Amino acid sequence: MITHDVQDLLDSLAMAVGRGMAVDDPEGRVVAHSVHHGEVDQVRAQAILSRSVPAEVETWQEAHGVATTREPVRIPANPALGMAARLCVPLLHRGRRVGSLWIIEGGGPLSSEEEARAVRDAAAIAALLDGGGSSHTLRRLLNGEITVRRAAGILGEGPLRVLAVRAPAGRGDAVRGDLARGDGPRGDAVRDDGAGGAAVPGDGSRGDAAPGEPGGLAGVVGDELSRMRRPPAFAVVDRHVVLLLNGSEDASALGESLAARAGGPVGISAVHPGLGSLRQAYGEAVAAARAAAAEPALGPAARWPELGVYRLLADPTAYSLGSLREHPSLAVTLETYLDHGGDAQETARLLHLHRTSLYYRLARIEELTGRSLKDGTQRLELHLALKLARWNAV
Repeated sequence: MITHDVQDLLDSLAMAVGRGMAVDDPEGRVVAHSVHHGEVDQVRAQAILSRSVPAEVETWQEAHGVATTREPVRIPANPALGMAARLCVPLLHRGRRVGSLWIIEGGGPLSSEEEARAVRDAAAIAALLDGGGSSHTLRRLLNGEITVRRAAGILGEGPLRVLAVRAPAGRGDAVRGDLARGDGPRGDAVRDDGAGGAAVPGDGSRGDAAPGEPGGLAGVVGDELSRMRRPPAFAVVDRHVVLLLNGSEDASALGESLAARAGGPVGISAVHPGLGSLRQAYGEAVAAARAAAAEPALGPAARWPELGVYRLLADPTAYSLGSLREHPSLAVTLETYLDHGGDAQETARLLHLHRTSLYYRLARIEELTGRSLKDGTQRLELHLALKLARWNAV
């Protein structure tokens, strides 16, 4: 079964270049086709209806090297067969051919930019075809359509991470607006800043995605993953391309490479014990990608455990004051110190402490929290955590 992601990518590419196109499997059977754009010749109509390519057409195509090519190849028109000119892009994944992408060029060849996009998106289609079961399962599990037990046989078990590649700023707004109006497949409202197991939004991979939107991002991601020995499962969800990684994989290196190629921020979740917490990991990765977009200092690939105050903004329950809660006097000292802008003299006066005793307490607070009071962002994180603790207590 062809996943929604393959069909979405195909429709997105067809709309972008204004041509009809189809995907064949290695045996020449039509497994997916786009909506009609431009010329519809006799061969295309017959292939869509019968899901197969006539023998004489196959012979004509093979005469131009389509069976062995590793690069895009153009097939000239053959009026006797009722066939317009075509571009054949081989679908290659991990060095193995998994099918062909056919693009009708009866109205003239694609531009160099259009052909480059076709090659890029073909890499994503190939990766999805080769691992279509895992991609489809990942999407359905995130959307709550199947159980963890059912997904485990396809996606595997054990520690995992989720990596989310976010569409560059300003590129996903059209898609987001459509979804917010309920135009997505499930009609859900969009929430791309959820964390801690927040509800997964409706699927945002639509056929009008521009190169910088999720559909186009999937092409970049697919091309990158095709270079890996064991590519992870990935799917398009909302304005992100979401990857499921083994917990031991080098997520940071992959994230930085994807951020450089895709031109958008990347978020990486914490390591989770298994698929039971996949939705929480998804929320963390999406929140981390949003934080990376908001705060470039976090790097092109931001990691959920290192988001600091942004982690609290995404999920107010995410940060715990830990063992500081076991020392109420230290918590009061810290809050008083931060409430008064780090003024040690005023803090000591209000708490009736000697300055030396105050400095001892502050050092102990740094030890217990693992935060430096000399770092402004870490002070903000602690201050906000203290106020949230008050807020949640009433």
